[in-house]
Amino acid sequence: MAVTFKGIASKIVAAAKDFKAAVLKAAEEAPTVVADVNKDAPEVEALIELAFPGAAQIESTALAAFEAIAGAVEAAGPTATANGLSVSLDKALIADIQGVLPALKNFAAKL
Repeated sequence: MAVTFKGIASKIVAAAKDFKAAVLKAAEEAPTVVADVNKDAPEVEALIELAFPGAAQIESTALAAFEAIAGAVEAAGPTATANGLSVSLDKALIADIQGVLPALKNFAAKL
């Protein structure tokens, strides 16, 4: 059984069409999926909190710290790469980080 370029090309085209159809179907269903996930979010967060106490606060603090760092890097532009960058954190973010450190250390010790 010989494999031909035309046969391979037709399989690639068919796969691409199937993939496009799957993407379009997923796009149509995305709002429903997002609504379902949002509806279940409180229960999921509660279960995560039971399994990993402090996880929700660690996550929100980590995201806030990352946003502060990303904002500073973006504001510095190319000079951040050339010279490094010092990032200032406000009192509230420092307090939040200090507040989650014990839970974070406890969580890391279990890994």
